[in-house]
Amino acid sequence: MKLADSSVRIEPLGPDHDRAAFRCANKSLDRYIRTQASQDTRRGVARVFVAVLPEEPKRIAGFFTLSAAWVVASDLPPDVAKRLPRHPIPAALVGRLAVENGFARRGLGSILLADAVTKAMAAAETVAMTVVVVDPIDDAARAFYSAFGFRSLQAPRRTFRGAFVHGTQIIDY
Repeated sequence: MKLADSSVRIEPLGPDHDRAAFRCANKSLDRYIRTQASQDTRRGVARVFVAVLPEEPKRIAGFFTLSAAWVVASDLPPDVAKRLPRHPIPAALVGRLAVENGFARRGLGSILLADAVTKAMAAAETVAMTVVVVDPIDDAARAFYSAFGFRSLQAPRRTFRGAFVHGTQIIDY
């Protein structure tokens, strides 16, 4: 059964969330949420957000990370690069995104990605960011992001989407 946006609460990772119980399809993402996510938050390297259901507020149904990044204009497709300056382009990075096995194939990945982009767009009101980039961990993740309009960069593994122009509207390139 698909999850509705309203049935999921997305919040910053906190000490009460059960990181040890999280299991997804990728062991490195399991290891990240268990051992590194809190450190990244404390050090200001990434912001980690978790999805929980109101009836299970400690169980992590999924998570994503956000941080600032940049892309080199020459890594962008030529049709996009020609519109932008030649210096590094500010970006928001969705560095990791994972869904717990019990919530797989229920639309939670889409909900998490939409929330990550919404948060990036809100941040772009204060700090300039031109694109949202993601680092797909494997071919399945690349296909997932591609379905939402993310395009490959010249840089290995990295994909991007859109630009923040005219307030919070995403302008596709």
